[in-house]
Amino acid sequence: MSMPFYSLSRGAMLSTLLQWEANPDYSREAVTLLAGDGGERRVEVGTILANLVNAAGATAEASADAGNTGDGVLTMEASPVTSAVREGVYVVVCIDPAADGGTFDVQDPAGKSVGTATVGALFGKQVRFTISDGAADFVAGDRFEISVARASAASNAGKVVAWDPEASDGSQVIWGIALNEAVAPVGEDLVGGLVGLRRLALAKERGIAWPDGVSDRQKALAIEDLEALGVVVRTS
Repeated sequence: MSMPFYSLSRGAMLSTLLQWEANPDYSREAVTLLAGDGGERRVEVGTILANLVNAAGATAEASADAGNTGDGVLTMEASPVTSAVREGVYVVVCIDPAADGGTFDVQDPAGKSVGTATVGALFGKQVRFTISDGAADFVAGDRFEISVARASAASNAGKVVAWDPEASDGSQVIWGIALNEAVAPVGEDLVGGLVGLRRLALAKERGIAWPDGVSDRQKALAIEDLEALGVVVRTS
């Protein structure tokens, strides 16, 4: 059996990414890089990471209350949840109706408000969706429900891969940022050989290794997700 391989990043490379951290023992976390499949799995310094246990198989299904006056639609994003999502039912209630618009309060499964959603604008805290206007305006009390459930992550629970905003297997949910280069051979996990930046830290946007083809919108959402974890990204 070949030995796992990883290399610590050079200081200059790390300094391009990491601006500040509260304490390495708290801000960083060693994790297992999932085995390569069809080829070695490689990440570089600044790669955004997803932990497959966080939202592997997560589903988020929206439904409108049968008694709604407004006939607008709530549509989930292709990547419908963030790493802060909670399993259960989110309730989205109209609190400030307006002609061809309106504002909705978003409550998590525990009944706590996590923000307000505006008709026509993306809501991206814990759950991601957009409410569209319909022919009939919303009135106060109109509501939607979003049911979030997680499937078992099975044997890949707790392992990380590179973030993929187009995926639906859990790798679309951001967990942190790689602080060192790491390689997992085909069929063999790299156990503890990858260190991720997780919390109470400042990172430089120019040091992030964005995946090929990522859009400006996906970058903006990724930065929001990282900040929700406690990793604030400086863009200038």
